[in-house]
Amino acid sequence: MDKAAKKEEQYYDNAQVLYNLFWSSKNLHYGFWEKGTRTLSRAIENENAFVSKLLDLHKGDCVLDAGCGVGGTCFFMTRNFGAKVVGITLSRRQLLQARRKSRELGLGNLVSFKRMDFCRTDFPENAFTKIFGVESVCHAHDKLAFLKEAHRILKPGGRIVICDGFLTKRNLTRREMQVYKKCLKGWVVDNLSHKDDFLRDLRKAGFRNTIFYDKTKEVMPSSSWIAIVGYLFTPLSFASSRLGFKKYVHEHFITCINQRRILDRFAVYGVFVAEK
Repeated sequence: MDKAAKKEEQYYDNAQVLYNLFWSSKNLHYGFWEKGTRTLSRAIENENAFVSKLLDLHKGDCVLDAGCGVGGTCFFMTRNFGAKVVGITLSRRQLLQARRKSRELGLGNLVSFKRMDFCRTDFPENAFTKIFGVESVCHAHDKLAFLKEAHRILKPGGRIVICDGFLTKRNLTRREMQVYKKCLKGWVVDNLSHKDDFLRDLRKAGFRNTIFYDKTKEVMPSSSWIAIVGYLFTPLSFASSRLGFKKYVHEHFITCINQRRILDRFAVYGVFVAEK
């Protein structure tokens, strides 16, 4: 496990409680606030449904969730499409939470979870018909390394879907770079790919028929709420950190504020879909 992966593991082992308290104990992602959406749980379900549609899921599919968090999207796909899903995460806490929920739902015959680095899996070639990553691939230090591994373990004709934040500007101003670094630090993200660079890496890895969807508008209500939470709790978390409380909590809330700023100024929330 490389240094970036180790930091990610430690972050989610510590911070999962924050997501459970301030976001959702079922899914970690933004969700899509489509017309008529009234609740966060519905927005999250909308994004799960969108990913499932792009993957063209069927009952016979064997799917990999690369960076599964607590397994919410895995459960959605199994319950709605009957697909067999394997979720992998680096976090022991997330792994335990996902496995516990799987037992509660009685889905152990279709859903399984493993602790594994998605850039260095132990799966054989052509193991999966579909692969997806929702707000997880941003954690890979080397995005191309992940895509090459995904290509290796995906069956010919299989599909990959990646939902994440992507830069739209290359030469950031000094102020923009400060915002960018603050955003990355709190959520332990090493770097964000430029949208065009990620497209190039998909093609380098061997993927074809690539399509990109800009879903920034759909995630903005979630982004705004996350920023509000950041503004509300940053003073308290700062004071706590000065008193010796966990510093990562304060950095987490600082990122909550800055994620909205980068989406406003020089990034998009996008979805790539491609085929092997």
